[in-house]
Amino acid sequence: MVGTREKDIKNLLDKVIPLHKEAVKGNETATADMDQLLEKARSTYSDIPLVDAYHGNTMILIARDRTNPLDKLRLSKAGLKLLDGAVNAAPDHSMIRLLRGKTAYMLPEKHFHRADTAIEDYKILINQQESFLGKYDYLQLRYELGEVYYRIGQNQEAATCWRKLLNETEDPDFLHLLELKLGKLEGKPAVVHIPNTDSPTSILIRKTVRAVGNELQQLATKPNKTANEDPHNGGQQLM
Repeated sequence: MVGTREKDIKNLLDKVIPLHKEAVKGNETATADMDQLLEKARSTYSDIPLVDAYHGNTMILIARDRTNPLDKLRLSKAGLKLLDGAVNAAPDHSMIRLLRGKTAYMLPEKHFHRADTAIEDYKILINQQESFLGKYDYLQLRYELGEVYYRIGQNQEAATCWRKLLNETEDPDFLHLLELKLGKLEGKPAVVHIPNTDSPTSILIRKTVRAVGNELQQLATKPNKTANEDPHNGGQQLM
């Protein structure tokens, strides 16, 4: 017999999964609705790793749509913390691995340094072959794994991923893409050093300081008002 808790989680996921598909496509309303559902669910059930993983991924999607750099950083860090916690709590859960792996793949490596996370999760999922993923998702993950290796200068590993795909697909467009990718690696060393870049925190702080400096500069170039003028009253004289 299924208990109330299990029914609640099943009903939640029945709502969250279609919203998640829309949110990934860029639907901000779906992202907001999903955030509200998951926030409420986590306040009731705080020990369900899959719910935490979905909420962590949702926070990353919200960060994607924000314009304020500090908001992006805050939400991204909170989302990654939930995803890491979910994987630690349920390391063999394929969907949790997929959510975290896809998130790590999506984040800019030069700012977040999450390539190793994507590689770890993708390799675990790929080793399951198609039992969880299905043929299309399996091929896509293997291709993306090659992309992650390429981003961090692991050219030989990237080439290995893409060469394996040549024997696993008959799609002419996909084969052409793989040939282009492999062509770019011809003559390149097996490993290329990619220099470390600034952390997201330092970058965002620098952007914020620059923005404040620009505002101060604009203020300094404005005509001086008299000491008695009210700046919130159209420059009228204060009584």
